Amino acid sequence: MTMQIAQSLYEHGLITYHRTDSFNLADEAVAMARDYVGKTYGDEYLPTEKRVYKTKAASAQEAHEAIRPTDVSRVGSDLTAGGMTSRHQKLYDLIRARFLQCQMADARFDKTSILVEADKKYQLKADGKRMIFDGYLKLGKTADDVFLPEVVSGEALSLIKVEPTQKFTNPPARYSEAGLIKELEKRGIGRPSTYAAIISTIQDRGYVVKQEKSFHPTAIGEAVVDFLVTNFGNIFAYEFTAKMETDLDLIAEGKKQWVPTVREFWTPLSEQVKKVEETGERVKVKVQSTGEKCPDCQDGEIVIRTGKFGKFLSCSTYPECKYTKPYVEYIEGVVCPEDGGKVKAMKSRKGAKFFGCENYPTCKWAAWKLPAKTEEKATTLQGVSL
Repeated sequence: MTMQIAQSLYEHGLITYHRTDSFNLADEAVAMARDYVGKTYGDEYLPTEKRVYKTKAASAQEAHEAIRPTDVSRVGSDLTAGGMTSRHQKLYDLIRARFLQCQMADARFDKTSILVEADKKYQLKADGKRMIFDGYLKLGKTADDVFLPEVVSGEALSLIKVEPTQKFTNPPARYSEAGLIKELEKRGIGRPSTYAAIISTIQDRGYVVKQEKSFHPTAIGEAVVDFLVTNFGNIFAYEFTAKMETDLDLIAEGKKQWVPTVREFWTPLSEQVKKVEETGERVKVKVQSTGEKCPDCQDGEIVIRTGKFGKFLSCSTYPECKYTKPYVEYIEGVVCPEDGGKVKAMKSRKGAKFFGCENYPTCKWAAWKLPAKTEEKATTLQGVSL
């Protein structure tokens, strides 16, 4: 969605080419930004010399400028024609603010640390800070001040209260869209023009689902990864993909030949594909048990499977028993605010998750988010007959 909005801004001539991760800025653009900062905020917000940034990404596309507004005097609220919405305005304001900030002076803080010696065995430390000049933060989120009490060196302090806390190491956080793109950039994989396609593909094919803005792997996604890594581990290594990206860049620059480079990749790959087709074992997609007996054969149990069109219920002895049933996801502890019916999770035609009442079409209540008074969000999996 963000790339579509950026595409619209670009087509309307409001920003420069947006499918790039370059940090380069034209001299005219830097001069425009510095002139605007000096006239609008004053010379104290203007560094003595222009700031120049360089990208650390090995696969950065340096042929284009960094993303910036074409006219820095235009603000988001000016964008009203041509079907511009509040989303266009917010994205434009973000691009404009970042562009101006890169040519503004640093923020300055007064920092204070207090060291307390306790029982001559332990040393406690408290840090405080106070912003004395906002600098580039004038166009962004301001920093919160942390004030410390006034103390004198050598002063005796009294223990008022001890609040013990125990902390555990948390596992790595799941990838969000921004986190996944950052990881791709770090490993030299992909291009700004392909990031949107990568993110949409892994969701459209059901490899991951987005929950609370984070990607969660599905049973199909895990099965696909297991199969590909087991049988094509050399190709699905990060280093291989990064090297291929580099080779393609060298071909574009005329430093490598197309045919020999592709032949070097394709010849062993085609042989490997034939070998896997003949000897490779079929990977089983994990299923989730419901604990219910199959009503048809009485031998198997009802499990949750994932197919081309999403999840469904079937017998664990498939293909011997072909019993199937639709899958419905009810949200436990939540009731419809209109008629008190159960709330179930559903998907729109475009695959977006939303919530609706089980009594549809009698009750037409639906929402993108759960009601605010939800006490519990545990998910119960059940099947219903259509």
